[in-house]
Amino acid sequence: MRRVVITGMSGVSALGHNWTDIKENLSKNKTGIVNMPEWEKIEGMKTSLAAPLAALDLKGRWKRKQIRSMGTVSLYALYATEHAIQDAGLTNNPILTSGKMGIAYGSSFGSTAPLGDFCNLLFENKLKNITATSYIKLMSHTTAVNVSLFFGLQGRIIPTSVACASGSLAIGYAFENIKSGAQDVMIAGGAEEL
Repeated sequence: MRRVVITGMSGVSALGHNWTDIKENLSKNKTGIVNMPEWEKIEGMKTSLAAPLAALDLKGRWKRKQIRSMGTVSLYALYATEHAIQDAGLTNNPILTSGKMGIAYGSSFGSTAPLGDFCNLLFENKLKNITATSYIKLMSHTTAVNVSLFFGLQGRIIPTSVACASGSLAIGYAFENIKSGAQDVMIAGGAEEL
């Protein structure tokens, strides 16, 4: 059995969009929780508290062809993963495409916009807005698949979808794959758009 270490980290959250900011805000006991007065119009909503993401403009960051199958959840996962790979010193490293690097990534389900489009099909018999990539953006394994394809990973792809534990389970699977020698390096994490 091999030793497992974390070599790079990042995130996209209400506390920041990189590990340095997230760590600093955590050390200051910040939560990112704010009042959401717009939720008062939602019938049955019993809270108006949330921790929404701080503004993050991703327009023009990547080529359209690279991200056309990605919904918002995959774009946030890609952004965080890109920074974690950079933090680990693995940007453009041949290990990315060698088959020695895999990914374990969790999400309960994919992006919400295509969900609405499929509901329109199901309940109103309308195909409006459904495209060839709609299902890819909606599927629960969208983050694992899209991040893997973006970086050209040839190793294991392990999607997890177990509600709030999706990211934690992915980290566990990544640990096990490295410890057992099945993979030398793993990307691990989780993302939710809703």
